Amino acid sequence: MPIQAQRSDGNRVNASRAHCGFGLTVPLVLHFGLILGGAFAAMLLLSGPAAAQQNLVFDVLRDGEKIGEHRVDFEHEEDCLKVSVETDMAVRFAFVTLFRYDHKRVERWRGGALDSLAGMTNDDGQEYEVSIVQREGTYSRTVNGIDEEISGPVAVDSLWSQDRLTAGKLFATTSDKVYRVRSDMLGKETIDLGGNPVETVRYRLSGQLSRDLWYGPDGMLAHLRYEDDGYVFEYVRR
Repeated sequence: MPIQAQRSDGNRVNASRAHCGFGLTVPLVLHFGLILGGAFAAMLLLSGPAAAQQNLVFDVLRDGEKIGEHRVDFEHEEDCLKVSVETDMAVRFAFVTLFRYDHKRVERWRGGALDSLAGMTNDDGQEYEVSIVQREGTYSRTVNGIDEEISGPVAVDSLWSQDRLTAGKLFATTSDKVYRVRSDMLGKETIDLGGNPVETVRYRLSGQLSRDLWYGPDGMLAHLRYEDDGYVFEYVRR
């Protein structure tokens, strides 16, 4: 069933209108500069139930207090892998909502390459509708109805796997932003994951975007931390 997102003006947008047939050949660059390689290719060979077990759920914390949830769900559609990403955050004081952030997107991947992406974001009242498609041999990124033609490889900021750390220009999936970043591996660290100690590999993204990311033995995101407006935000995998 197509996923739809509700805009504040009441209109509904089909977030899965782009389908596998677009054939976009784009290296998968994970959120803030990580190209997905072997781990993703292996997932493509899984059956539907097996892939469903790989779904990721995170608690979103601000200064240690839970303010929301981040989900990454995997589903097979013929020869495509459908990845549904959803983030909901809200900061409240008493009965007043001081800040709200909602994001939904659908990515479709075939053979380790991005076929299509479509999503919507409401960043505390600022709305973004983003899509990336291939058109006549070039890439087109549309943000709020404004098209941008892109030549050469396209890197998008999708976050959920480790392989092939890279750096360079990243196109945001949640807004109109474009980042220049570098990446460094900081080494192995043992963290708590679901109440158990798990050995992870830690990376740091810097430049126009700063993020610390931990990836578990499965190559999938285990923990994310960054600072914004004086607060420490964390994505803690359950």
